[in-house]
Amino acid sequence: MMGTIHGNTARLVLRLSGILLLVLAWDLVARHYSGLVVASPLDTLAAAAKLLSDPSFIVRHFAVSLKRVALALVFGLLVGGSLGLLAGFFDPFRLMIEPLRWMLMTIPGVVIVVVFMLWFGMGNLMVISITACTIAPVVYVNVSQAMSSVDRSLLEMAEIYRFPLAMKLRRIYAMTVAGPFFSAAVIAVGNGIRVVVLAEVLGANNGIGHCLAISRTNLDTPELYALALISMSIVGGIEFFLLKPLKEKYLWRES
Repeated sequence: MMGTIHGNTARLVLRLSGILLLVLAWDLVARHYSGLVVASPLDTLAAAAKLLSDPSFIVRHFAVSLKRVALALVFGLLVGGSLGLLAGFFDPFRLMIEPLRWMLMTIPGVVIVVVFMLWFGMGNLMVISITACTIAPVVYVNVSQAMSSVDRSLLEMAEIYRFPLAMKLRRIYAMTVAGPFFSAAVIAVGNGIRVVVLAEVLGANNGIGHCLAISRTNLDTPELYALALISMSIVGGIEFFLLKPLKEKYLWRES
């Protein structure tokens, strides 16, 4: 018990030390360059506090981007996870879908944004569709590879003892896929917020990306950095307050 407590404390100290070093390096760079190029940490925090205290920003931009990220994450995880499971069970299906996976993972994000703007115009559907299409291949790859690494001896044992299909899915396949799936979800959140902001910069009239475009036009560097910080906070919040607890709860319950 004491060892676990000391281990958690050491990890917390290391994480805080890493954050402190990043902030110090950021401050040194800000002192070296003009405020129009690099905003200082204090100026960025002040701009972020101003934005987050503005009800109009929260309702019209922050909440809109958060909703888009959440919906895209749900669709991307469902589609990518389902296709990954099918690819793991049926090798012909995996071979058929591989070109589509390769195309979606290699085509530049800005090209996808431009094409989807032509298809869907500006707004929620365009942003959510683009983001889900960039999330799904990452999840698909992790899940399909995890399915191929299922312990064959466990499957043989399940056949010998005639385990029901539901038990095999839950006790063998799900336990093998759970770790890679949650790891893919963490990557998907980071990719998702980047694509959402990019799509909003190029083709939306609200959201954090729209505010980012306005800040760039007005040369408001502290606000631009503040919006980037808020975007990173969304990723951290989803990862540490949603995905990580879900992963720990699921694995603990199953074990």
